[in-house]
Formats: sequence, structure tokens, C-alpha cells
Amino acid sequence: MGLKFRRRQKIFPGFYVNFSKSGISTTFGPKGFNVNLNQNGAYLNTGVPGTGIYDRKKISGWNSKIINDLRNFEENEIFIPDRFEGEIKSKTASNLTTNGLIPLKESLIAANNELNSIRKETEIVKSQVSNANTLRVISKIFIIGFIIKYFDKNYIEKKDYLQNLKKQIDDCQVDIEIHMDRILDEKYLKLKVAFDELMNCKQIWDITNAVPNQDNRSKASSNITRLPTQIGYRKLPFLNTVYEAMWFQNKNGSDIYIYPGFAAFFDSKKNFGLLELDKLYLTYDYTNFLETERIPKDSKIVGETWNKVNKNGTPDLRFKDNFKISIVRYGELTFKSQTGVFEVFNFSDSSKAAYFADEYNNYID
Repeated sequence: MGLKFRRRQKIFPGFYVNFSKSGISTTFGPKGFNVNLNQNGAYLNTGVPGTGIYDRKKISGWNSKIINDLRNFEENEIFIPDRFEGEIKSKTASNLTTNGLIPLKESLIAANNELNSIRKETEIVKSQVSNANTLRVISKIFIIGFIIKYFDKNYIEKKDYLQNLKKQIDDCQVDIEIHMDRILDEKYLKLKVAFDELMNCKQIWDITNAVPNQDNRSKASSNITRLPTQIGYRKLPFLNTVYEAMWFQNKNGSDIYIYPGFAAFFDSKKNFGLLELDKLYLTYDYTNFLETERIPKDSKIVGETWNKVNKNGTPDLRFKDNFKISIVRYGELTFKSQTGVFEVFNFSDSSKAAYFADEYNNYID
């Protein structure tokens, strides 16, 4: 009947990611034949499980290119735009991946491509199942004997194949087993507590643009473009791990997903980047904001000014519609990386933002 059976789907390697004081290492492949990537290079591990027979050797080829690229990377090539100068936005997500996580990213892309291929085939087989069922019913009405058995068998085969494809859709994801020693695990739990507190801020903004203020009658040094956003716990759709990521919604670029040892910058299944967490720098500062909108209940008012002011801080009486403006202190978190991350978020409770930054850097340290 022209049906091509997919006998077995492509098998994607599982990943074992280890985080320790010496850095991140990633192992992928089955026991007895796997590849380990760490800061010293790429190694092929071979052996017979359970026998004690084991061999480890440094390898060249595709993986050595990754290591060479890493060695040739200059530390001064860090992407840090001037603070509050123009658009605040990271580079394209697909360009953010660090070398140690390239194999994981390529496996995720392969899993997504396989998923799309199976979904397309599933739609075709659904139509074939429907047609086969119609022919089966007609055969029972008008035909007798072995012809009926043929149409029954054809329908059952196509239906079973459709169920097989649906199961393969569920299996098209990459499994990641993450291991942390006890000290790191305790620090990560503290980081989660701090993130839970950060989620309770009454208002969160993504700062997307900032330009110097040209109005010499305003006390504001910059004109800020900010968009209300949100944070929470989420998982990447094609990555299977027991951990939920700390998610920061980005209004003018890739959302940020922070896992125990790496961060993902995700636009879509075709456009994303992966970054070791110790390469994602987080800094805290507070900002005193001239708030003309509703002031969040958990924010601290640190002063007041006028919409139009003289140099000595008194109101400019030439403007009869002049009005008072509260100066509100917000917490500011800035993400940066050498690969091109630059994102700024403001939080209504500055103390919670400071708390999260402290626990993040304590975990990364």
C-alpha cells in the first residue's frame, strides 16, 4: 500500500553533566564508549562495564577544533556595551553558546529535527489510517472472503504504525542527568529560596533602551524604556531533566532559563544558545527612579523632586503645571557574558534583587 515503516527512530545520546570547583565537564554516549569534554580538552573513554577494563585518551578532529577555538578566544573580547547607552539587548541567541556545551546543543537541534520529521509523517499516516478504515468498512458491505481480511490487516498495520509514531514524538528529547556535590547542592537550594523571594516582587520590568536625557530642566539623567515582565519556573520543551529552570521573560530578545550549571537563551527550537553558568555574570545595583506611574507597595521612596527643576533643586516656577515626582529605589540585575549577553531587569523590592544576586554569585563562586 506504499507505507514505509520507520523501524526505529534515531537514538539521541544522554548527557551527564558534572559541576565541581574545577569547572563543568560534559559526558555523552553510552557506558563503555563515550566522550568527555572539559576545560583541558576532549577525551574518548572506552571499556567493558563491570570488568575494570578501561582506557582514556585525548582525541583530535572535530572536538579538537572546539578546543582550539577556545584557546584562540581572547579574554578581552568581552561584550559589555556602555551602561544605559542605546538598546539593551543580547546578541542573537544562536551565537551565545560556549564551547563546552556545543555537543549538547547539536543533540537538541537533532532531536528537534527528528521530531519535526516524525510529526510530518504522522499527519500523512493519519490520513492513510482514515482511508484504510473507509476501505475496510466498504469491503465488509460489498466484498466477502479473503479480501476482507486483507483490508482488515492493512488497517491494523497502519493504526499500529500511527501509535508507534506518536510514541516516538514523546521520545524526541535529550535526557540530561545533572550531578552536583553536597556543597553545591546546598548552595543551589539557597539560590532557589532567593529566587522564590524575587518572584514575590510586586513589579518586574525588562529595561530595553536608555538614552541620555536632553531636558536640562529634568532631574532624570536618562530616558528609560521599560516593559513589565515576569519570572518563574519553566522547562525547555525538548530537554528532559528533573530540574525546572529559573525563567526570566525577556521582552526584546531570548528568554533566559537558568539550570543548575548552565543557562539557556531561548527564542525557538531553532534559535537558542547554551552557556555555562560560570560564564554568565550577574551584577546588582540599585537605581533611583523618577516614578510617574503607580508606585509598587514593596518599593522604597527615597525622596521627591519636581517635573521641572532648577539647578538648586527648587521647582521651576515658569511651568505652572509643574508637579512633584517621587524618587523610588528599585533593584537592578544585569546579566552579561563574553559571548554577547546583555540584559537588565528592574525589581520593585531592591533588597530581594540584592539577595538573589548574592546567592547567585555565591553559587557560581
